[in-house]
Amino acid sequence: MMTYSEMEREINEIPKFGAKASLSNLSDYLELANHPERNLRVIHIAGTNGKGSVSAYIDSILRQAGYTTALFTSPHLVKINERFRINFKECSDEELILAWCQVKSFMEKGEKQGLQPLTFFEILFLMGMIIFSQKEIDYCILETGLGGRLDATVLSDPVLSIITSISYDHMEILGDTIEKIAAEKAGIIKNGIPVVAVDEENGAFPVIERTAKEKKSPVYGLKSQDLTILKKYENKIDFSINSRYYKISNLKVKSYASYQVQNAALAAIAAHVLLPDLAENVIRNGILEMFWAGRMEEIAENVYVDGAHNPGAVRQIYNSLADSDKEWLLLFAVCSDKDYTEMIRILGKIPWKRIYITKIDSARGADTATVRQCFEEAAGCPICEFESAGEAFKAALRDRGDEKEENLLCLGSLYLVGEIKELAATMF
Repeated sequence: MMTYSEMEREINEIPKFGAKASLSNLSDYLELANHPERNLRVIHIAGTNGKGSVSAYIDSILRQAGYTTALFTSPHLVKINERFRINFKECSDEELILAWCQVKSFMEKGEKQGLQPLTFFEILFLMGMIIFSQKEIDYCILETGLGGRLDATVLSDPVLSIITSISYDHMEILGDTIEKIAAEKAGIIKNGIPVVAVDEENGAFPVIERTAKEKKSPVYGLKSQDLTILKKYENKIDFSINSRYYKISNLKVKSYASYQVQNAALAAIAAHVLLPDLAENVIRNGILEMFWAGRMEEIAENVYVDGAHNPGAVRQIYNSLADSDKEWLLLFAVCSDKDYTEMIRILGKIPWKRIYITKIDSARGADTATVRQCFEEAAGCPICEFESAGEAFKAALRDRGDEKEENLLCLGSLYLVGEIKELAATMF
């Protein structure tokens, strides 16, 4: 059998961007695989920001209730295994290698039948369905890769759909207005299947409601005014939910980021819609025990990483830090195809003590000189550039000194989060 490194190299050689995906083509491959997705009770999650966190909150709540869960998410930060979890435990190298070998055999058969090769994400989706269908799974939580209407995961049959916060991202694919993006995300809604969604005042929710009405699907909206933050203290936030559909108090998220309150609340309402008799303490404990890497994650004392990579996500970071009484340093890297000008405009409102700019280890990384110029126009603090994330990280840690009183936030891309986490694992 091949090694993990061989499998990883073969999968990574498949283009992640630019390949033409086709649902009918993928459907033919699922037929070759005897439709593993049909053996699963799916909770399907789409949205611009918060998909991973909401997936993890739902997963944690269901596990607290005694259910066996499967979780399929993207992207991974360090290892491909992170995308495939059973009861939140990453699938083994051996399981992934076996699934990849099966997918390769299907691709060989498909090629002989005139099918197009599968894309990177379609391959991982099919691998996940093969692995999960061979286990005794109560609920399978599927996070879309991009959009919803044409995403590989839409070929599943969900028992519940969830749509998280929607903002501008991937506009070249999904559309240049919030309404167009929302229509793509709402493409996951299936006939008669309930949908739980964030009801924000940006034009997205009416599109979701309209789609749900066309599909005769009950829709449950979560408004910001349904949430009350009761207390915010070091890496924890107490809050309550008072919505039309569900009321519960004394909830707690383990996070510095206030955006996790909305994500946790969305998961709580979704769990209640799915399982109306679920005990409140199960929901409370599920939310409290949730962990999701790369989302305001503290990887060392006062050192945080967050994968926010579009203006909507960065705005949530601003909301989380605006009232902080700590001094913050920023380490920033971003992909060139993101709206980093707007991201930096928002970040410039935060009184950073120092900013460290670097480039992610990817061809998509934005030019550091251009990024620096944007920060110089937006922020009023010392700014320095570094060739690599490692150099920038070590410089920031040195500047903090031995007292470690200043908080360091590494932000701008999930690629950066992966690099920093891998580096930190060798340092702390």
